[in-house]
Amino acid sequence: MNIPHVRQPRLTTGLTKYLAANRFKNKSKQLDYNPDHCSKKIREEIMSPASLANQIAYVLNTLFWNTENIETYKAEHRVASVKRDLRPDGDPTRSLPAILSYRTRAVYFQTTITFFQRAKALTGKRLLGDLLDPETVCYTLDTHYRDLQPSTLRTVLAAIGKVHQGCLRVGWTEASSPVTEALRAHVKSYRDDGNLRQARFGYIPEDAERILATLKEKSSAFALAAELVLRCGLRISEVAGLKGENVDLENMVLHITGKGGRHRNVDLPADIAQQLNLSRQYLFNPCRSWKSAFYNAVRAAARKLGITVSGVHRLRANCFQNTYEKLTMEGLTDQEARMKVSQDAGHNRVRVTYSYVPKR
Repeated sequence: MNIPHVRQPRLTTGLTKYLAANRFKNKSKQLDYNPDHCSKKIREEIMSPASLANQIAYVLNTLFWNTENIETYKAEHRVASVKRDLRPDGDPTRSLPAILSYRTRAVYFQTTITFFQRAKALTGKRLLGDLLDPETVCYTLDTHYRDLQPSTLRTVLAAIGKVHQGCLRVGWTEASSPVTEALRAHVKSYRDDGNLRQARFGYIPEDAERILATLKEKSSAFALAAELVLRCGLRISEVAGLKGENVDLENMVLHITGKGGRHRNVDLPADIAQQLNLSRQYLFNPCRSWKSAFYNAVRAAARKLGITVSGVHRLRANCFQNTYEKLTMEGLTDQEARMKVSQDAGHNRVRVTYSYVPKR
């Protein structure tokens, strides 16, 4: 999708017509970009469905620097990096006051046109300044964005923030940015398994089985993958990258290369082995999109069952909790059982097992 530009003659209706007319009539004055001050006819055109893309394109273009702008800034300020020089207080985590590449502008446009169209459908609001209301932004995120990956959510928040910057620039809003630390924390809470330092225990045992049963009842393409995680303790990346050559039917084990290139053998249940198509190079799909879809399938099944926590990794934790319980019932001490769980999980530190199996 190519981002439209207000300077192109083909964009001659609604907001663009109003801006173009005022640009020639008010050469010596500061232009009034507020759509509320337009005539009724022009305001109706601005509020038409097609004009939302026009509004977003306009505010993003007010922030955009082309190659000529960038080179001019470098020469005037004698800097090698415009991006580094524009960072507020030199903080790399702070948002830039400008858009410095066509690709970034296109990503922001594609992301926000989808977001604000959804916000418009939910609230009936049609002007970009109104759609930036914090409650509207939060409501839209809660309704449509709960199941997205953290990296995608970060892009969405960055794009919303950039549109707000543009609206401030043209005078369409005077309000503070809706993208606050509180909103970031709220969005981060969508993924209860997102904190790698936090213990991620498994589901209640019967809930793990219910999730698997739900996927099977739906004939989900991810049912077998979920069963491999629950019964073999594989990571989502290990399932995605599993090859036919990794399956040893003679010894009924899986030869897994995990994090850090560590190799381990994992016992393979016979009933799962019968379901594997070993003629394929990859038994599933190593692409990032497949892993995301797998995660979302498990999460959707959990939500359907009314289970508040979610995540594929919890199924892996259930596997090791089951292993630990079995080993301790066979007479192994806590330390011995944890040593075996650590080996099965592909970890070289026993203390990591406390993230899967709580202390007794």
